[in-house]
This record gives sequence, structure tokens and C-alpha cells, in this order.
Amino acid sequence: MVGQVKIVGILMIVHGLTVMIMGGILAALGIMMAGAAPPGGGGPGGPPDPVIFVIIYIAWGGVIAACGLLNSVAGFRVMTFHNRILGLIALFSNILALLSCYCALTAIGMMIYGLIVLFQPDVARAFELVAGGATPEEAIGRLTRRYGDARDDYDEMNRPRRDSDDERYRRRDHWDDRADDEYDRDDDTRS
Repeated sequence: MVGQVKIVGILMIVHGLTVMIMGGILAALGIMMAGAAPPGGGGPGGPPDPVIFVIIYIAWGGVIAACGLLNSVAGFRVMTFHNRILGLIALFSNILALLSCYCALTAIGMMIYGLIVLFQPDVARAFELVAGGATPEEAIGRLTRRYGDARDDYDEMNRPRRDSDDERYRRRDHWDDRADDEYDRDDDTRS
């Protein structure tokens, strides 16, 4: 799981930017409503004052944008293996983005994936190693179980399992040139 911390950081940055954009849209919508709102009803039985809705939209957009900014900053810090607690706080702050309904799917996915990765004991140990003076690559190398280095599980998939056809044929051509091969010996030497 230590190798996935940088992926979580990148996803937190991207998710934070999209949430900031959505918060900005909500705040801009509130500002546009201020200019287009008809004057409020004068009586107690009339509609509510439109200024209330303007204030609600601007405040809600600001809160959503602040949540996105927190996710982006924390994502950068998590990518460099600093401030794991800030990353956890930012992931839990996605509950506010979840309540906006616009970013609900990405907020749920980011919370689940990010919290699973950041709550792992080996990830916490990697953050401690970096806080103690190690580089992120050294922490990944020490705590990655499968390879013992900074590669992840998908690096082996890009490496060809067999040699190319040219390489196999080249080896086959040189195979018959060996003098010590029992199949190349003359019939006279077998008897």
C-alpha cells in the first residue's frame, strides 16, 4: 500500500481542483442571483427575502471551495509523504462536498480509497521514516513488500515475457554452431 500513497495524493489534487471549481460555480450563482432577484415581498405571508438565498449560495460555495483547497494542499503534502494527519482531515472534509450532491460520487470514492490507504500501518511507518529524514523513495523501497523497491505491481506487466521473434531466431541459428552438441557430432564418433 505504500506505493499507492502518491496515487492517492494525485487523486486528492485532482478531486480538490474539481471541488474548488464547483464551489466557485455555486458562489458565482449566488452573486448572479443577487442581480436577478426581484424585490422581496413586503408582508409576513409573502415569499422570503431573496437576499437570504444569495447569502446561502455564496456561503455554501465558499465552504465547498475551501474543502477543495484543503484537498489539493493535502494531496500535494501526501504525495511528498508529509502531513498524513492533514490528508486524513482533508479526506474526512469530503463529507461537506458530499452534501452538495454535485461532487458526491467523487467524494465517496476519494474518501473510501484514500482512507483505506492512509490508515494502513505500513503507510504510517513510511510517513514516520520521511519525518525522520528519509526520502520518499527510500521509504517506499524499505516498506514495499513484493519487490523491495519503488516499483509497483504494474511495472512487470509492460515487460515482455518472451523475447522477440528475431531474438529467438538469432539464438536458433547459433545453436547449430556449437561443437560440443551431441546432435552435431558425426556418426563415426558415436561408435
